Amino acid sequence: MSGVFIGKGMNVSVPVGGLQISMGPSGGLQGSVRLQLHFDVVPSWTALALKHLADAHNDKLARQQAWNASVEDDKGHTLEREFQSSMQAIMASAIALDAFYAALQDKVKIDQTLRDKWRANRTARYAQIAEVIRMAFELKPKGSAAMRNYLKETYRLRDLAVHPSADLKDPILHPELGVGVEWRFFYFRFDRALLVVRGAVETIHELVTTGTPANGSIKNYAATLKPQFDLFRESELLKPAPPTS
Repeated sequence: MSGVFIGKGMNVSVPVGGLQISMGPSGGLQGSVRLQLHFDVVPSWTALALKHLADAHNDKLARQQAWNASVEDDKGHTLEREFQSSMQAIMASAIALDAFYAALQDKVKIDQTLRDKWRANRTARYAQIAEVIRMAFELKPKGSAAMRNYLKETYRLRDLAVHPSADLKDPILHPELGVGVEWRFFYFRFDRALLVVRGAVETIHELVTTGTPANGSIKNYAATLKPQFDLFRESELLKPAPPTS
């Protein structure tokens, strides 16, 4: 290789024995270094969540325009587009949280008894994630409960997207349109996606900024994520809407 490309977000380390320095025949120093690279996908999936959220916002505006203009053909098309972009924003958020959990799991010592209990009880994914995060950042009961509730709702939507029920269901009243719609147009719309994406960014940002890491490895990992989530948190889409007069 003529060199190594190191992109944004990559962690670089020199393994034990990877740096070698020796004296050459002419008395000059010569050496070699071996690098190891690791890429964390948490920021990548968060960035994708924000990208799809921006698409969902544009699709919502297009849907509002089509329904206000009563363009029948466009009504269904715009609902479909908002559904697709919102679903992708929610899914990307869930994957970002899953990746965050996976990174923490490697840094927290989880007792085998607890793992066996999860397996025997078929503990829900969101509950396992909540427990690992609680352990990793030594969360107090109030903060842990709030995070658990958020994760439960996010993974409920994730499950609806991945393996929805095949049963016929009654229409649900769309909160903006005032008409009954298929369930997916109710659960996967911009306003729902905004809550999920904002929740993922705020959850991770708060943990890596003000959380109490359980060990040095988690503290170092939090430090690498913080600058990226500082930027995510500044997204205009995630800022509360100004009050209306």
